[in-house]
Amino acid sequence: MLKALSLANLNEIERNVLIFVREHTSPDGMLIYPLKDIGRSLGYSDLEVQRALRNLEGLKLVDYREGENPEDPNMILYKDEWLDTYTQTH
Repeated sequence: MLKALSLANLNEIERNVLIFVREHTSPDGMLIYPLKDIGRSLGYSDLEVQRALRNLEGLKLVDYREGENPEDPNMILYKDEWLDTYTQTH
């Protein structure tokens, strides 16, 4: 219940991006995925996805690292513990 209330504090794009990341991360919590593919899957632009990831990183829900070149995939780290910590404080 607390997780649902905490996630309600996020805007729609941030919530959808976080759910996408959570569902697609490997067991070790890593997701290597191009922004354009995340955006295409969710129906958002690359810029909207990038902005959402930056905001989620600011909230300490993900660790987002861009590739060196625009065509490189991005690495996103996610751990359920980070969501638990966020839930306890929001």
